[in-house]
Amino acid sequence: MRLATVGTSFITDHFIQAVQKEGSFELTTIFSRSPDKAKVLADKYKVPFIQSDWKALLQDPNLEVIYIATPNDTHYGLAKDVLEAKKHVILEKPFTSHRRELESLLKIAKANDRYVFDAIIPMHLPNFKALKDALPLVGSMRMANLSMVQRSSRYASLEAGEEPAIFSLAHSGGALMDLGVYPTSLLVGLFGKPQDVNYVAQKYTNGIDVSGVLTFTYPGFVAAAVVAKDSTGINFMTFSGDKGHLLIDKAPSLISSILFVEKDKSTELGTQQDPASMVYEIKDFYEVITQHDDARYTQWMDVTRTVFEVMDKCREKANLVFAADGEN
Repeated sequence: MRLATVGTSFITDHFIQAVQKEGSFELTTIFSRSPDKAKVLADKYKVPFIQSDWKALLQDPNLEVIYIATPNDTHYGLAKDVLEAKKHVILEKPFTSHRRELESLLKIAKANDRYVFDAIIPMHLPNFKALKDALPLVGSMRMANLSMVQRSSRYASLEAGEEPAIFSLAHSGGALMDLGVYPTSLLVGLFGKPQDVNYVAQKYTNGIDVSGVLTFTYPGFVAAAVVAKDSTGINFMTFSGDKGHLLIDKAPSLISSILFVEKDKSTELGTQQDPASMVYEIKDFYEVITQHDDARYTQWMDVTRTVFEVMDKCREKANLVFAADGEN
């Protein structure tokens, strides 16, 4: 099954590595509006074709799947074009700017008998299932803490007076969309829709959120998630109960380990995962396409629906208004 990538950022680089390692898809084309940027990636990974004409890419009969990793506000329009061209879409996180766009894409995908996938890494990791299975060990859940703190390489540009897409309301950027989507997806995937949510954001002078704290209220416990693109810190997750707690001591997006901590001992419950963490989602997407596994796909997208319902409410609480909110 032949695939093209759209976008030339570091995440596309990681995706290409994973695609070539996993082996199900055949990567044949790198697309960029800049032929020079496309050529750099194509030469690096020995991809045979580059393309800079969007219509030509859509009309290419040899392509069946297109991966999109572009600024957040462009996801909807590009994915819509691809679906209407009768090709499947793998859409990098965050899936869209808001839930209305998400629902529209799902309808367009169904009308064209194609899939549009949410490329959210942790939901496809082997250790996500292991974490879910381990939760009863803590007893009655009392508290969950999640931290995604990662100073952006583009923050210096913001301080210098520029407005990179990742720090722009016009491009649906910010800490919530870039990092907050991980803890939100994990909590919804583990516990379902929260009873209530809140987001207290630290904003830059242009109004974009550069860090903040999310709270999720569930029956019997509260989950708190810290997200930051303006500072460095420790990335971790803990799920605490009356019989012990689970500790994931690195980025929540990777779930690289799961330590069950009791009063007198600790037990590792996680499995060794491939360091190319995107191989798992790629394998899952290929299987759904080739097996026409609509039940599995629907289960994933129901989670994504709830995630964006929560994200939209968090933006409302923090008064974060995107240009895309008035569109689509």
